[in-house]
Amino acid sequence: MERSLFIGGLILLLFGLIYTPNMHHYMMMGPYYLAYLPVFFTFSGFVLVIYSLKDIIREIKPEIKYEKRNELELALKLLNKDEAEILKIIYENEGITQDSIHFRTGFSHSKVSMIIKKLEEKDLIYREKFGKTYRCYLSDWFKRGNYSTST
Repeated sequence: MERSLFIGGLILLLFGLIYTPNMHHYMMMGPYYLAYLPVFFTFSGFVLVIYSLKDIIREIKPEIKYEKRNELELALKLLNKDEAEILKIIYENEGITQDSIHFRTGFSHSKVSMIIKKLEEKDLIYREKFGKTYRCYLSDWFKRGNYSTST
């Protein structure tokens, strides 16, 4: 159907373009409305070609499917062991304090602080001041999820 619309549109375009130079002849010799026929044919052909191309391109272009990746698994694969462990704790306990992370992991305060700073630089988490310590949260883009295209 789309291909026949495309061919019909091309024929109308061709017909309109062939008779457009003779338009002034109809203005002088015949009824005035005949002068508008080539314009009508050209416009109709253009509309049909554009409409059919939209459908033809939709047929040719493969469907792009979006699949949600598990962002935590991806991040854990890309981080070293200690960073992955802390990120997993923050993922499971949103808003956990750095002190709690220190007690859960057994890492020193300075090590926890350095790792959290690295995760913050990688834009995986952000910190908010909470008394003398910080609360750790996942970044907004990390919570929403990462989407990749697959064909």
